[in-house]
Formats: sequence, structure tokens, C-alpha cells
Amino acid sequence: MTYRILIGLMLLLAGCPVGTADDQDDIDAAGDGNSGTSGLTVTWDANPDVPGTIAVDLEVDELRLETSSLRVIGDSAPPGDSRTTRAPLDLRWRDEEGTSQMPADIELVAAPPGLYSRLEIGVGGSNEHLRIKGTVRVGSELKDFDIEDERQHPITMNLVLALGPGQHSTIPVSVDVALILASIPFDQLPSEDGTLVLPDDDPRFDAVWAAIDTSFTVPATFVIIGR
Repeated sequence: MTYRILIGLMLLLAGCPVGTADDQDDIDAAGDGNSGTSGLTVTWDANPDVPGTIAVDLEVDELRLETSSLRVIGDSAPPGDSRTTRAPLDLRWRDEEGTSQMPADIELVAAPPGLYSRLEIGVGGSNEHLRIKGTVRVGSELKDFDIEDERQHPITMNLVLALGPGQHSTIPVSVDVALILASIPFDQLPSEDGTLVLPDDDPRFDAVWAAIDTSFTVPATFVIIGR
């Protein structure tokens, strides 16, 4: 632990994000890299693309996660710091009148210099809402599905990111949609008016949220190695 802290502080004093120059080029390529201002930008990417085909006979038309907030937390930005918080947050991938819609980048231009260690999505509140819609083949039939749940379930990603004075950095968040869908037992779901559903009080939702926890990731250069 002491070794990691010392490395982080050395990088912070040097004014460089964690990772090599090549690593940072890869990270910047996922967002705008440098918007010309200081602070942080959080970008979003669904993999595979939504709307689109996730697997054979499985398509997702909409993925939506409405949450109470997004918080980037560090030594100079404690939980709830307005400079690194956006509330509420609506992450939505879908087709809107023939045009693919995806979440907008989150610009935190007032994020202060410091060592950032955590990104949290949703910390409890009335805005928590998950919805996944699409079609899946069960047996010989192609069926619509509509998976919804409302619960207070924060998603936490650990990271190590040193932000120097006047510096800008992008945190690209990737969502593994296939991993989430793999946790849903479509062949066991009840049908309501011809649409497969998973009741929100069904204990199998615990596995879905566990998959969501794992599916939200940041690049390896942001991840704390070890414990």
C-alpha cells in the first residue's frame, strides 16, 4: 500500500497521469484527450454497440441506467464535492427515430488537481432505474423482453489518476453489454402480454446486478493493482 501511494504521489508531483505515454495516448483516443481546459471528462462506450446484435438470436434495442449521481472521488475531491459530481445521471443507449442515441460525455471542468481513486455511479435515491429491452430466441420463438428494476445499487470503479494543475484527463468507461445479458435466464422468464420479464422482486436480479458491477470498467492503466 505504501509503495503504491508513493508512486502515485511521485506521478502527481510530476504532473503526469498514471501509465506510460503510450497508455495515455490510448486513453485519450477513447475520449477527446484534451478539451483545452483543465479538469476531467468521463466518456461512455457500450460493447457490443447498442442498439445492435449482442449474440446469435439476441438483440438489444435499448439499455438505460438512470441513477442518482456520478461522483469522481479523490484526495482533493471528497464524496459529494460539487466540482466532481453530476446528479442525476441518465445513461441511455437506444435508437431514436432512426438515429442511434448514446450518453453524452460528462465534463467536470472544475475538478481540482489531486490523486483520484474512485468513480461511483449511483449512491442511492429515487432516480435509480435499470431498463434493458430487446428480442431473444427462446426455443423456436423470437420473443420481446423488457427487463426493469429500481433499487439503490451503487456501481464503483477503482482507479489511480493523478491530475496536475491546469491539466485535463479523460476517463473512458466501457460497459460490457454481453456480460450483463449473459446473466439473464431468458428461457426461465415469465411472459406478460407476450413480453418476457423478470419481476423486480425475483432473487435472480442479484446475479444481474453482480454482472452490471463487473461490466462497468475503466482501462487497465486506471486500475489499482493488488490490495
